[in-house]
Amino acid sequence: MIEFFYIVFGILILYFLLLAWSALGFTFTRTFKAKTKNLQVPISIIICARNEEKNIDLCLNTLINQKYVLHKIQLIFINDASSDSTVQRAERILKKSGVNYKVISNPVQKGKKQSITYAMHFVSNELILVRDADTFTISSHYLQTLSDFYQQYMCDLIIAPIAIATNHGLLWSLQAMENNILAVITAGSAYFKKPFLCNGANLIFTKSLFEKVGGYASHINIASGDDVFFLEDAKRVHANIHYLKSTDAIVYTYPLFSFSSVLNQKVRWSSKFKQNTNTLNRGFAIVVFLSNFSWLMCLGLLSFPPFRLNCMLFISLKVIIDILLLFLSFGFIKNKRLLWYSLPVAFIYPLYAFVVGISSFSVKPKWK
Repeated sequence: MIEFFYIVFGILILYFLLLAWSALGFTFTRTFKAKTKNLQVPISIIICARNEEKNIDLCLNTLINQKYVLHKIQLIFINDASSDSTVQRAERILKKSGVNYKVISNPVQKGKKQSITYAMHFVSNELILVRDADTFTISSHYLQTLSDFYQQYMCDLIIAPIAIATNHGLLWSLQAMENNILAVITAGSAYFKKPFLCNGANLIFTKSLFEKVGGYASHINIASGDDVFFLEDAKRVHANIHYLKSTDAIVYTYPLFSFSSVLNQKVRWSSKFKQNTNTLNRGFAIVVFLSNFSWLMCLGLLSFPPFRLNCMLFISLKVIIDILLLFLSFGFIKNKRLLWYSLPVAFIYPLYAFVVGISSFSVKPKWK
């Protein structure tokens, strides 16, 4: 049995080293602050929506009410064959906005990649922002921050932060804390010039880069992955990629309120990682899964006195590592309510991660 503990503690050390590497990169990444008097770069915003009548108002209003010159905003809204009032609500808002906009309605559902590819024919600016319809911003300097960061670093691709909107309950805290940890890993890997994560709900890139990599042609037949596969293509052409660490650049999305919905979302996300050949991506996924599985095994072995001490040590060390990383993320994505859930989530998360990991291989994802 001693060999078992050599293995699990070896996995834990590797888990710690990967997270410590990410944490260092995140810490070394400088927090960026926009200068509101700087030049505002013309920007094209692409939003794809399908059946988002409950969310589209806040999404659009928090964009058109930015402290940004309206004539420098082009907004392309794509209605992907919605069966509700999404497009009608969007048109009503955009007509009154004063921004240059275009509404495209797909007669049949085409998905995000094909919708964005078609929208690119109408893009008139070099800087492009892609957002999901179920997101919103809080800062009125969101666009100014993107503009300033682009001008300072002359980025081809900007990876911007995502946060889960404040709510309550254990399921919400699971989603919010997982997102916070992913933010640390995303920023940390980008700092060391090894980015492998990004989120298409808040992604900024240049028109030149999109054309250079051939858009989504290399993965157009894969339902998801408009973000990470595009990132991999950008790395192949040596694009200038940066992570934008700024609270003003955070885009918020809504939590899901049933475990089945969360599970299906994670399975959808996992489906693209099966196709992703990035070694660091796969390495992280394997180590995280094995560390959580080892935690569960140690929990099960607590009832056997000969193994109790080693199991308690493993369980305690992993919980400490996870909580320390969570506290690091709280300094950036500030949500004091999450602090109350830190300890219970640290104990529940291994089971949650294990179920998600197994389901990603055994459950077929369902798309909207």
